[in-house]
Amino acid sequence: MNKTSTNILFVNHRLDALGGIETRWIDEFQYLNKYNYQVYLLTNERAFDSDIAKLFTTCDFITIDIENPSIATEFIRLVDYIVETIEKKNIQVISVHMLDLFACAAVMAAQLCHIPVISTVHGTLDIYRAPFNRLFIQSLAGESFSLSIYVSKTLKGIMPSRNNNTSVIPNLINLDKYRYQISNTTSAWLLISRISTEKYKSILRFLQAANNCNINNVDIAGGGDSLELRKHINALDINTQVRFLGEIKDIGELIPRYIGIAGMGRVAIEGLACQKPVCIISAKGSLIGLVTTHNFNRLKDYNFTGKGVVTIDNQELSLQLQHHTSKHSQDIYELLETELSAVNWDEYIELYKHVEFVDNKPLESLYHKLAYFSVTLSHPFEQDKFFWHLFYETLIEYKLDHIRELYHYYEDSIGLAQEYPNPYKSKKKIKLRDRFK
Repeated sequence: MNKTSTNILFVNHRLDALGGIETRWIDEFQYLNKYNYQVYLLTNERAFDSDIAKLFTTCDFITIDIENPSIATEFIRLVDYIVETIEKKNIQVISVHMLDLFACAAVMAAQLCHIPVISTVHGTLDIYRAPFNRLFIQSLAGESFSLSIYVSKTLKGIMPSRNNNTSVIPNLINLDKYRYQISNTTSAWLLISRISTEKYKSILRFLQAANNCNINNVDIAGGGDSLELRKHINALDINTQVRFLGEIKDIGELIPRYIGIAGMGRVAIEGLACQKPVCIISAKGSLIGLVTTHNFNRLKDYNFTGKGVVTIDNQELSLQLQHHTSKHSQDIYELLETELSAVNWDEYIELYKHVEFVDNKPLESLYHKLAYFSVTLSHPFEQDKFFWHLFYETLIEYKLDHIRELYHYYEDSIGLAQEYPNPYKSKKKIKLRDRFK
C-alpha cells in the first residue's frame, strides 16, 4: 500500500464459519480497500478455518493460539500480542466485534498504543447481559470507543453507551451476487439455519406451519448434526418431506432454485435479494410470517430477527402465501436496493475517517494491575474474587460512580458471576449428551 493508506485491524474471537458477521466483512473490507484502507484481521488460531479465509480477498490474516482469554495469563498474553501487532503493522485504527474478552483485549491494546477503537455489536441481546460483560467489557472498556456501531435499533436502544458517536449500520448486501430465477425451480422451500439445539424451536415451528400450509417439501441448509433433529421432526407427525443438505458455502447459488425461503437475519436478506417470498421465524420459535412492503422497515430496523413484530398463526401464513405475487417480491427488492445495498458502505465508511483516540486511564490502570498479578489469578475473571477486588478498586480510584452503582445492583441481586435472568430461556434440564452438540 502507498504512504497515504490507513491500516485498520479487525479483531474477533473466531473465523470458522460463514455467518452474518463474516458475510458482512467480505463487503465491508472491499469498500475499505476502495478507500485506501489496508485491512488486517486478527483471530484465534483455534477457531480459524483456512477455507473460510479464502473467501476474503482484501485483507491479511493474523492468528494467535489462545486457549481461554478469561484466564489472566492468557488474557495478558493476548493484549501484549495485539500491542506487538499494532506496532509491527503500524495499525492506526482497531475494529472490535461481539464485545467479548477477545475484543476487550484489543481495546486494552488500543489504549496502550493510543489509537482509536470502533466497536460493532452483532447478535442477540442475551449474550451481552451477563453482569461481567456489562461491567468490565461494556461499561469500563466501552469508555474507549471512538465510534459505536450497532447492526439493529434493538441493540442500540437497549445496550448502554456513554459515547455520543453512535450509528446503526445494518447488515448490507451486495445485490450483484444474487440473481432472480423463475425457471428450473424446485417446488420445495429452503430453510437456512445452523443445526444446533437452540435452533430446534424455530426449525420445528416452520415445518409445522409448512405442513399446515400444504408445503410438501422443505430442504434444510446448515451445518450440524441432523440425527437428533430428525427424531424431533418425526415426532411432529407431519406429511411435509424434509431433506438435509448440510452446510452450503455459496448459499446465493442455492436460493434461486427454490420457491420460498425461511429463516431470519442474513438469510432473509439473501432470500429477498433473489426476489423470493421470505418467511421469518424468530430464534425463539415464533412464526412471524412473510416479509411485505408494509413490515419491511420494521423488520429491517431489527435485523430481520422478528423482534418488535406480532407473531401469526398457521392460518394467517396460509393466507399470506395465497396472496403473495411476484410483483410483491419486486416491490420489496426495490426497498432492499435503497435501504440495504452494499453501495451504502460508501456513505458509512465516511464515519471511519473521523474517529479519534479516546483516553481511558482506568482501563489502562486495570491492565497494569492484571499484568502484575496475572500469575496469582488462577480462576476465570468472573469467578475470581481478587479480580473483582482489582476491578472495584479501580472504580474507586477513578471515581467511576456510574459503574459502581451497577456493580452493587448486580452484587445485591443476581450475583456478579451469574447469567442475566432470561425469561425466554427454557428452564428444562438439558441432557448431558445435548450439552456438547
